[in-house]
Amino acid sequence: MEKKIETIYRPPVVVILGHIDHGKTSLLTSIRDFKILEKESGGITQHVGAYQIIHNDKKITFIDTPGHESFSAIRARGSKLADIAILVIDAVEGIKKQTKEAIEHIKKAGLITIIAFNKMDKPGADPEMVKQQLFKEDMVVESYGGKIPSVEISALTGKGITELLDVIQLVAEMEELKSNNVDLAEGVIIESYMDSKKGPTSTVLVDKGILKKGEYIGTNSSVGKIKSLGDFLGKEIDSASSSDPVVIIGFENVPMVGERMKVYNTADEARENIKEKPVQEKQNNNEDSDKKCLNLIIKSDALGSIEAIKEILNVLPQETVQIKIIKAEVGNVSEKDVKLAKGSGAAVLAFRTKKDKIAEMSADKDKIRIYEFDIIYELSQKVRELMERKLVKEKERKDLGKVEVLAIFRTEKNRQIVGGNVIEGEVQKSSMLEIWRDGEKIGSGKIVGLQSGKKDFDVVKKGKESGILYQGSVRIKEGDELLIYKEEYIKECLE
Repeated sequence: MEKKIETIYRPPVVVILGHIDHGKTSLLTSIRDFKILEKESGGITQHVGAYQIIHNDKKITFIDTPGHESFSAIRARGSKLADIAILVIDAVEGIKKQTKEAIEHIKKAGLITIIAFNKMDKPGADPEMVKQQLFKEDMVVESYGGKIPSVEISALTGKGITELLDVIQLVAEMEELKSNNVDLAEGVIIESYMDSKKGPTSTVLVDKGILKKGEYIGTNSSVGKIKSLGDFLGKEIDSASSSDPVVIIGFENVPMVGERMKVYNTADEARENIKEKPVQEKQNNNEDSDKKCLNLIIKSDALGSIEAIKEILNVLPQETVQIKIIKAEVGNVSEKDVKLAKGSGAAVLAFRTKKDKIAEMSADKDKIRIYEFDIIYELSQKVRELMERKLVKEKERKDLGKVEVLAIFRTEKNRQIVGGNVIEGEVQKSSMLEIWRDGEKIGSGKIVGLQSGKKDFDVVKKGKESGILYQGSVRIKEGDELLIYKEEYIKECLE
């Protein structure tokens, strides 16, 4: 007899978007702390990237992706995670560039939207002004005759948080979010990293069926069997259903962020669906032989971070220096990484991860620098700096003036003090000179001291007599002409 597929209602999945300083993180924190006991919230796993609350006896799932490195990677793979987007806007500052970008993301993804006018506790908060700005972006709130609900909140004081949660649940009920209790569950990898003690660890947002401990699972890049299933607080659970974020231990290698995960009847069946090689393999970029190349080895705490690092490095101008990622993987910097760096001349970038003791000793011995970062922007700036070091520095000569030698005052080994008249331009201390005699260049040297009227000068101009302390192997004679010049290093720019 065929098993009946039952349609069930599921909790809404919510993502919070907006300008970087308008309070996205503060709102997430406020909601979490408002609904989860402090002692429990302190134990949330660092890499979970999602959490749930219970409001009016119903669950709401929040994806912590706005500032989360995996967000772009998930979006790039075409995974639609959220049902509802909360667009957070500072009620004092109004719409900014990143707000407009968030609006574009919302429209492209077709997300149901709720506007949260934040920082209502501040003087100068003007939600009406922001509503008018939104109208110009074709985002019309209900009070202006549109269909988009809005709530006035303060993430700092907690004002309006309950009302916001009420609106989320009201919108979810109107949308009648549903799922089927199919035999084999599915979900999306929203975070993935290598735990030094537990091995490959992934956070999955279940979107179909019921996921159970002990089941065979697979993505396009990894397979495994669920050894451990935990909720966002790290508490062991036996099963999870649609819209639940769960932490899975059991993949053979770290799966890629944004991939779909499915449950299979057997390990062999899961293995048959492998399509992509894991990210741990060496990355080979197309290399332009006419360009300088900066080789990089990237080690990170999580695959989401690697995806984000690659994305931000792709933005750097590479017309003159090309970035080549020869290895990118999750885990600590190892001795093997240091040896690869030595052999390839690569820079080692460690993002939110550590270096093994042996790797550190090997790096010190071979004089390999391991750059460590906690912030992606700082990593990007360091890569730009390393790229600039690769640029060719060319000497450019600039002629300064001419001196007619009138007298030789003193001669020592490799040094002379001569007197002359500046007949063109000027003479500068620390500049170079060429010695010309009877129309031929016979030698060159450097000016290490400069006087005029028995006083030290940095510059002596045309029409003045000058005493020059010259350093060089060729002897200057009366009647020689000295051509004064300097050389400057001219460096290309990345942009």
